[in-house]
Amino acid sequence: MTPIAPPATPPSERQQTILAAALAVFSEKGIAAATIDDIRQRSAASVGSIYHHFGTKEGIAAALFAQGLDDYWARLIAATGAEARAERAIDALLEAHIGWIVAHPDLARFLFARRQAVSPEYEQAIRQRTAGHFKVLFELFKPWFRQGVLRRLPFELYGPLLLGPAQELSRLWLGGRAQADPRLSVKELSGAAWRSLASDATLAATLPQESP
Repeated sequence: MTPIAPPATPPSERQQTILAAALAVFSEKGIAAATIDDIRQRSAASVGSIYHHFGTKEGIAAALFAQGLDDYWARLIAATGAEARAERAIDALLEAHIGWIVAHPDLARFLFARRQAVSPEYEQAIRQRTAGHFKVLFELFKPWFRQGVLRRLPFELYGPLLLGPAQELSRLWLGGRAQADPRLSVKELSGAAWRSLASDATLAATLPQESP
């Protein structure tokens, strides 16, 4: 399996052109139907250049997937890390998620088509890459766990509770089954995530106090 590691240097202009062409071709024709020649024609690159940089169509798809994944998680991590309060960090996380989806719909559809986009020889590397990004994000929340602001739960629950409903809304919107701008739902989604993760003591402290 060819490892998918962060590049030592940013992708060259030629590599970026090929990846952008591949995304356009995958979006128009579907991943399975797309060919190297389709990508060559769209990118105006030679077959030799494509094979030199990426090897195969599967290599192009894996590189595009890794690049999209890195960009998505970088936005989430930066937005979350900029906040000093747990509730606001969850708001920022959901804002970043939905904002990225709306800004990059074709790339988001490609990432959601993981089973078709990532061939078996690249699957483990992509899984490791995703887990690494989530670990970085999770580290940002650890102080609030220690302080008792957030609940301590089995690790595997945090991803679904934080992003599960937003992921589902994103799928619906990208598939044309939800017409409203998903950014209008960020507050509702972040509120639900906050209520599911905040400790009982934290929630009790934020409830309005009744007048005597």
